[in-house]
Amino acid sequence: MKLHSFILLLFLGASALPLHAQMTDGKLRFGLRLGVTGSNLYDDAKAQDRNGRVGLLGGAFVKIPLGNSNFSLRPEVLYATKGATFKRDSFISSIKSSYIEVPLSLEYNLSIVNLHAGLNASLLANANGEFKDEQGNPINFDKEDLEKLDLGWHLGAGLDLGNIGLHLRINRGLKNVGGGQTLSGLVGDLKNSAWSLTLVYGF
Repeated sequence: MKLHSFILLLFLGASALPLHAQMTDGKLRFGLRLGVTGSNLYDDAKAQDRNGRVGLLGGAFVKIPLGNSNFSLRPEVLYATKGATFKRDSFISSIKSSYIEVPLSLEYNLSIVNLHAGLNASLLANANGEFKDEQGNPINFDKEDLEKLDLGWHLGAGLDLGNIGLHLRINRGLKNVGGGQTLSGLVGDLKNSAWSLTLVYGF
């Protein structure tokens, strides 16, 4: 079955759910997110031929209505893979990383449309890959050599039908991924960027 056909069937099924299950009914909701994410690195003129990494994202959230308005707060705890390959000094280097992310979003719900934006903090959970110096010599590293905490922003939109939603989000990190002076010299001012497409289920 093609992806667009699956999504259409999903939304048709969700629209038949009882009214009390809707995530837009102004009640406190807990929920789960699961989907795919595509990541890359940005902000370094010395890094060329950057190729992103496609991975997984998943976690839980709480949706907290703000009075009788269409606004709500959504704190989340997520696990997300990130990274990319890139070329500097004619040599290919790579980073494969994973983060525990804690986004906080301000949401606006208009009928079935969901708009959200906010800030997020990300704690490096794991990292590996290969850096090469100006002569092409490999340099081994692990997560202890990279920046442990990333801070950034995100914005997104989606559709919420019943207690099921489909959300698209982009986010940008604001801190360099290179932690130590040696790696910062090799990596440069590279920062995380990513998009995610997730299915959302609210209880």
